[in-house]
Amino acid sequence: MKLHVNLASRRYVNNRMVTYGFLSLALVLIMLALWFGQTLVAHRQQLVSYEQQAQEVSAQLNRLRGEPRKPLSVAERVALEETFTQAGHLLKRDAFRWTALLDQMEELVPTGVSLAGFRPDYAKNRLAMTGRARGLKEMRVFLDRLLKDQGFERVFLQSHSRIMVKDYADQERQAIAFALEVDGVF
Repeated sequence: MKLHVNLASRRYVNNRMVTYGFLSLALVLIMLALWFGQTLVAHRQQLVSYEQQAQEVSAQLNRLRGEPRKPLSVAERVALEETFTQAGHLLKRDAFRWTALLDQMEELVPTGVSLAGFRPDYAKNRLAMTGRARGLKEMRVFLDRLLKDQGFERVFLQSHSRIMVKDYADQERQAIAFALEVDGVF
């Protein structure tokens, strides 16, 4: 028996463990490669989606901008300005608050006076009204209230005449029909 054998002088390698280690490392690397590949594919799909959305937004922007503008001739410019002016008048008419005017008239109209009609003239900033009054006194009170009101510039009595009307009891009696114009309404 040799007692002087030195076991430390020889290398001892467990080949089976080394093989398992390399296989485990290879498996981990393959799993990482698959995960990176899947992430790459997902990011690529998201990038394609963003590019499609950018193209859609660009197409919408181009559609909203329209084609490049060509210079307008004088006739075209006049026609376009006329269209814009008409649109402005329509918007002005639509913006007027009739309920506020009717509330104001309700406060100004005295007992014995009734208004029969309103005819606006937006171009002249004028409102024509027709109505009936029980007597001259009631009509003058109404005109005085209109003249004192700060919401109107001028009040013009256009016409007045005596007429026969029926009251709530079907009795005929005399009344005054009148027409007036009020400036500065609109």
